[in-house]
Amino acid sequence: MTDITTPTIEKSTGRLLIILALGDAAIFIFFAAAGRTAHDLPPGESPLLTLLGIAAPFAIAWYIVALLVGVYRRTSLDSLRQLLVRTLLAWIIACALGLIARSLLLQRPIIMAFALTTLGINAALLLGWRLIVSFIYTRRIR
Repeated sequence: MTDITTPTIEKSTGRLLIILALGDAAIFIFFAAAGRTAHDLPPGESPLLTLLGIAAPFAIAWYIVALLVGVYRRTSLDSLRQLLVRTLLAWIIACALGLIARSLLLQRPIIMAFALTTLGINAALLLGWRLIVSFIYTRRIR
């Protein structure tokens, strides 16, 4: 007899990982928008492109590091410890890379207050988002 639940779980896991990746993108765009608002900066000629440009160095670094660290593996969602450790490790590395990329692109030094704010707020957002998704995911498969 074959197990008919495996393809369903794999299909739902694939969707879940896409949702996680899209949620991550939303976090980086939200952080960029919140920063512009907090500093009373104008939205620019094309607000969405402006936000994407601000978020890009961090998002690109995040996706590369997250894939290498295993943040998007299904097993990361199965264990709360794995989820927290992999997400935090990936974000610490990605944040540093994003700050360096941003500094090089803008030809400006890295401001420590911005670095710490970016590290802390995005860590909280990424971890919070993943905890919510993990909670929902683990409840659905039980």
